[in-house]
Amino acid sequence: MTPRLPVPVTPEPKPPESILRRLLRQRFILVSLAIIGFFAMLFIWDSFRTIPTPELPSPAKAPAPAREIPLPPHQEITPEAKKAAPPEKEAVQALPSAAVAPPPPPAPPREPLKGEAFTRALIKIMDDQVNKTWFGWRSNTIVFGKMGLTDNVNHVQRGVLEVARRTIIVLNEHLTRFAITEAYNPHINEAMNFFMVSADKYWFPSASGKYREAIHDLEIYLEALSKGRSRFYTRVDNLMVLMSNYKDLLGSSFHNLSKDKEADGSAISWFVVDDYFYFSQGIALGMSQMLEAVQKDFHAELQKKNLHKLMEDAVHALHEAAHLNPWVVTNGAKDGILANHRANMSTYIGEAEHVISTLQMALGTN
Repeated sequence: MTPRLPVPVTPEPKPPESILRRLLRQRFILVSLAIIGFFAMLFIWDSFRTIPTPELPSPAKAPAPAREIPLPPHQEITPEAKKAAPPEKEAVQALPSAAVAPPPPPAPPREPLKGEAFTRALIKIMDDQVNKTWFGWRSNTIVFGKMGLTDNVNHVQRGVLEVARRTIIVLNEHLTRFAITEAYNPHINEAMNFFMVSADKYWFPSASGKYREAIHDLEIYLEALSKGRSRFYTRVDNLMVLMSNYKDLLGSSFHNLSKDKEADGSAISWFVVDDYFYFSQGIALGMSQMLEAVQKDFHAELQKKNLHKLMEDAVHALHEAAHLNPWVVTNGAKDGILANHRANMSTYIGEAEHVISTLQMALGTN
């Protein structure tokens, strides 16, 4: 008897898969896209969000001269009107005094307030980086910050931020207070806290958003300064504290530019050389503008000790450092053919540190 083999059963065709089931299979990708889109919307909203700023005082302008009163069109005078009209000589003499008023004397120019140039410079160096550059503050963005696509610009912005932090600490602790018993200025104190937010903080809070709020607080302080409700003390001891902070910042930058090895003994990587270079350039960019403002607000104090030449030398060295623009930052040997741009930058940073140190000591002498 021949055994009968089982006959294979033809499988039934499966029903077509629904669109919903296909989407559920790709749910990980969909959720990821939704999260990325959400963060992108937050970044765009934060980039274009502006904070209303108070109207700042502006120098007085001379009023516009009085306009001449247009004369009526010529009409034919009848004999009766000619008899009733006053003599022609009297009418001609009375016309200029009634038609054209003498212009008032121009108002004298408003003298700049103490602290106005200093505060405006502090606002400007941060406003240029947060609101005036392409794509704004980049260190806390996903593409330019986290992925490091604009690494050089990020470090320039961080260098400017470090100058702003050192400056506003001195402004909060010394320049706006007569003594340690005087209360802190609330707007300067709040701006200082906002500048201390980490540069790469994306959210909760956003670094760029907090820096804009700090700029807004500085503008409120500037408006109160013009109305006599805030103070700015241009004493020599306050200037010495500011110079001490700037000297320490330049000294740290000079060490990173001139060292041969890292702190752990390893060689300095070529991928880190440009970080040191552009961070120092950001310090030079921000500090040069602040020292120019110091020359204006502390003019009398510098004039008494004949220190304007030293201040100009420091500003010149920082300007040279801020305008170094190599195509590629290289780390060649100091006696080799390839350039060592770190050493080139350290020349100007070291010169500025030396001049500011000399300036600080000269301010302390009687």
